[in-house]
Amino acid sequence: FANEELSKLGFDVVTIDGSVDRSTARATVGGRAGLQGNYDPRELIPDDEGSKTPETVRQTAKEMLEALGPQRLIANLGEGLGGKESTELVQAFVDAIHEESEAMIAASAKS
Repeated sequence: FANEELSKLGFDVVTIDGSVDRSTARATVGGRAGLQGNYDPRELIPDDEGSKTPETVRQTAKEMLEALGPQRLIANLGEGLGGKESTELVQAFVDAIHEESEAMIAASAKS
């Protein structure tokens, strides 16, 4: 797992893909580097069951923020967009990241 070594080389940001455990990644790089990634783009692709909604996207985005922390994070997709994603769900992701991270940062400032 090279992220620890990369974080010690002075890089500002280490990118993590969908295969990397989020909590482990944050614990490994600590405050030495920011992280970029690793939201699962499959959460943004509608399915036949209708299980992908703006609400499910908000919840999974919040889970990512809880694991990686809302600061020193470039929240984006672990593997990028593939063209099958719903624009509504992509917008829900962007909105959730902004709103949930602001709420988390404000809450930590009060502590």
